[in-house]
Amino acid sequence: MSVLRILVLLAAAVHLPTYAKPLLHAAVPQSSMRWQYCQNSEFQHWFMGPPPLGLRCGYVEVPLIHQVNASHMLPGNNGTVRLALTLLPATGVKKGSLVVISGGPGQPGINPQLVGDARLRKSYDIIGYDPRGVGQSTPKITCQLAENNETLSNNSNDIPAAELQVRKMINACIKGTGAEILQHMGTDEAVNDLNLIRHALGEPALTAVAYSYGTKVAVLYAERYPKKTRALVLDGVMDLAADNFTQRINQERGYQQSFLRFAAYCGKTGSCPLPADANQAIQVYHALLRKLHDHPFITQAGYEISADDVVTLTRTLLTWPDRWHELAVVLQQINTGIASQQLSDLVDESYSPDAEDALNVITCADVANPGSEPQLRRQRQEINTTAMYAHYLPLHEYPLEICDLWPYPGKLRPHVPVVSPTLPPLLFVGQRYDPATPYRNAQMMANWFKSPLITRERDGHTLVLKGADHCVDESVVDYLLAPKKPRHDKVCR
Repeated sequence: MSVLRILVLLAAAVHLPTYAKPLLHAAVPQSSMRWQYCQNSEFQHWFMGPPPLGLRCGYVEVPLIHQVNASHMLPGNNGTVRLALTLLPATGVKKGSLVVISGGPGQPGINPQLVGDARLRKSYDIIGYDPRGVGQSTPKITCQLAENNETLSNNSNDIPAAELQVRKMINACIKGTGAEILQHMGTDEAVNDLNLIRHALGEPALTAVAYSYGTKVAVLYAERYPKKTRALVLDGVMDLAADNFTQRINQERGYQQSFLRFAAYCGKTGSCPLPADANQAIQVYHALLRKLHDHPFITQAGYEISADDVVTLTRTLLTWPDRWHELAVVLQQINTGIASQQLSDLVDESYSPDAEDALNVITCADVANPGSEPQLRRQRQEINTTAMYAHYLPLHEYPLEICDLWPYPGKLRPHVPVVSPTLPPLLFVGQRYDPATPYRNAQMMANWFKSPLITRERDGHTLVLKGADHCVDESVVDYLLAPKKPRHDKVCR
């Protein structure tokens, strides 16, 4: 993996008419969606395999640039974005639509395979959607470099070369996506998109489950549209009050903690070379990475697996404790000098160019602050050395990353949420040892929104309605079916 990829990773169907009139209806809106079955040829490219029977596909067109007038968001006339949606119909008498808001940023959201509860499925259509710039929505974020085979110097301290490559990536985003479009691909626009999706579905108020980055979209929606909110479940919570630096520092601390918990798992099970002792585990892991850095694995197919690939894979698998056994196998293979097909497949799985493009563009559209280079360099050093397990080579200086060099200022500002008295209670879910969205985020946000918090005393990142914990799912389903019922904080073990 090049230095560029590490920089990038750290940065953090039918046509419907365009809305032509202000959406200021006082009455309950009627659905303007016209769905087709996803088995139709028009949608076959949406799915890797056959879509589930009965799944329906469609589009909602929204303005590229949303016009804001007082408390109402009005359609603009400066081009449109077409959002791809799926609908899994209710099995009984429909009471409403449950929208699933995906994470990332940059993760597709069509066809959410997660709502298995019979009570929800009986009463609610399950709606998935690809956010603007992502997946099957158009225009799509594209940042592919023309020099696909270009490599960087192996000198980890070649800061100018690394930053030059980042600038090339930014230029590729501008060329591939368009400068005007790039500036309107952020969370600010995504919140208004969600409101238009709600309106197109004919729902007077939003019922949704949001995951990870999607919780940021959801809570901003709750701030902006309190009277258009019915019930929101937020799993893997982001903190609106934390700036980008604070968020990343807290996240790196979370991954450091998860690495040490994984080392304890290794020491207990004897499944990988890491000892349970924290300092020794980091030393052994660094030794494995340095060995791989000096002599990368070359698979039988000629695929090179580098130390940086393993760092990226480690971070991915640490997030999900049910995959720790796979990480243990990877480290055992590296220790014994084996380059298996399993290792190659896992590295491939952890790398998604389209998702990384979208992650970077959406993040930069939110947080970029051009012109603050000295402060950014100091922050970069602190961020990059917080998760010591990944810091296996000495660096004298840390290069700027893509959002540091992004030419357009971000639109979001950290703030303590402003909660309307008309907003109904939300429901927050946090896991005690979540590395990606630390537990403290859920505590803070639940307090600010005066809403109950479900705490799961486990490792992992997001789990709601995935069958991972009956205690959590029971409370979530009860809330979604009866959001006005009084409830209190709950702990699931």
